[in-house]
Amino acid sequence: MSERKQSVAYGAFVLSVSGFLVKLVGAVFRIPLTNLVGAAAMSYFTSAYSIYVFLLAIATSGLPTGIATMVSRSLALEKYKDVPKILKIAAMIFIPLGICLALLGFIFAMPLAEAMNSREAYWSVAAIMPAIVCICIVSVFKGFFQGYRNMTPTAVSNLIEAIVKLLAGYGIAYYLYNNGYNDRLEIVVGGAVLGVSISTFVAMVFMSARFLMRGKEYRLPPKEALPETETAWKKLSRDFLIISLPLIVSSVTANLMSLVDAFVVMNRLKTYMPVDDAKLLWGAYGNMALTIFNLPSFLVTAIGMSLIPAIAAAHAKKDREQIIKTSNDTLRFSAILAFGSAFGLNAVSQPVLNLFFPRDPSGVEVATPLLQIISFALISVGLTNITASILQAVGKTYLPVISVAVGALIKTVSTLILVSIPSVNVLGAPIATNIAYPVMFVMNIVFIKKHLGFLPEWVNVIFKPLASGAVCWGAAKLFFFLFDKILPQKIALFPSIICAILVYFVFMILINLVSFNEFKDFLLKRRNKA
Repeated sequence: MSERKQSVAYGAFVLSVSGFLVKLVGAVFRIPLTNLVGAAAMSYFTSAYSIYVFLLAIATSGLPTGIATMVSRSLALEKYKDVPKILKIAAMIFIPLGICLALLGFIFAMPLAEAMNSREAYWSVAAIMPAIVCICIVSVFKGFFQGYRNMTPTAVSNLIEAIVKLLAGYGIAYYLYNNGYNDRLEIVVGGAVLGVSISTFVAMVFMSARFLMRGKEYRLPPKEALPETETAWKKLSRDFLIISLPLIVSSVTANLMSLVDAFVVMNRLKTYMPVDDAKLLWGAYGNMALTIFNLPSFLVTAIGMSLIPAIAAAHAKKDREQIIKTSNDTLRFSAILAFGSAFGLNAVSQPVLNLFFPRDPSGVEVATPLLQIISFALISVGLTNITASILQAVGKTYLPVISVAVGALIKTVSTLILVSIPSVNVLGAPIATNIAYPVMFVMNIVFIKKHLGFLPEWVNVIFKPLASGAVCWGAAKLFFFLFDKILPQKIALFPSIICAILVYFVFMILINLVSFNEFKDFLLKRRNKA
């Protein structure tokens, strides 16, 4: 297969599989670290990571998508000379921005930690700031390859980053813990976070080398084969900012939801319970429930990355039929993954947490209902991201900003109200997420109907996946109950999950949600068609 162009399905498959592996390695990183320092100390990690993700959203959120959209559009219109210009424009805007944000974050690390009621998080906040610069550079190259519909470099880069983070981060933390810092857990966690910065540096080196050694299919054609037409620098810069700035605003607003949790939850919990109890609740949610939640979440959200270049190219050619077909197919398969993941994870929340966090039973007890609640957010989060990607790909980048802003407001108010109720406490954070994202999804659907003139095939996007998800939940509960009678719980979990997945797919075939051949083709078929 030529690496130059992959089908939406194959690109989604590559990103989904690699994304799941990345999340799995990330869980393997957080789980032994949590077992080493405890859920309460991991609140420092969560606080620092929330700040990092927010600053990263400012520095890079519009970068790969903006580059991928413009590169795929230029290739569709055979404006090959525009491609290197797009990369230079992106690098000149975003890399200096990343450097500035990293410096400011490092200088003001202590005030940021104090603002989150976690002075001890200073070491973690300071240690993670260099990663912002590295990710800016990585994002430029990711956007370039994604514009050619090649998701493999992105997938490999993400996996390399995750593995190095595991080895370097846990290695540094383990060394510090066993060499005199076991009573200074904030420094141990800071050492683990330093591994994140090291991993992004390695990913930057890999992507830079991959770009420098790219094949001829990614380079300009011979001069005699180049069309005369090319776009002026000023227009390219304006178009890039028109695409990227709304994406930045949207991503920053969405990441405000995480910051809301980080700032609001601890503040509210401390008003009616001891600080140590508040840290336990926040650590159980941020580093246990959300760690497991993130494992399947990328299976759904990664599809949007491969969707954007394909729809952008179809939009550039004014191929409305292809836009609608690609959108509906992607929504359907996203729903299959989302509903199956949500119901399946809800059914086995406690045994999964016990598997990953065997040394922290008190944390597992707290995290179980949190994971059961947040698991259902996989549905609305995944479908919201896909619908936002559809709008972004056709140039309506400002519309997801509106839905995200409304969602962030609902999330903030809901979290503040719910967490302030002592009987609800930290449960209010995942409940608020389940309130906010469905609203965002509905708003995106309204925008798609208004500007693109079609609605999703509701039977295949909601109703049949919902029925299949319910069957998956029942199968997971039943098989775990049976296997738990004859096997140790940790072992019983695996055949239970496998059997539930088999029942899920058989049921989908029976109700004609997907055929076996269609599913195989969606994942594996490689099309060279633009």
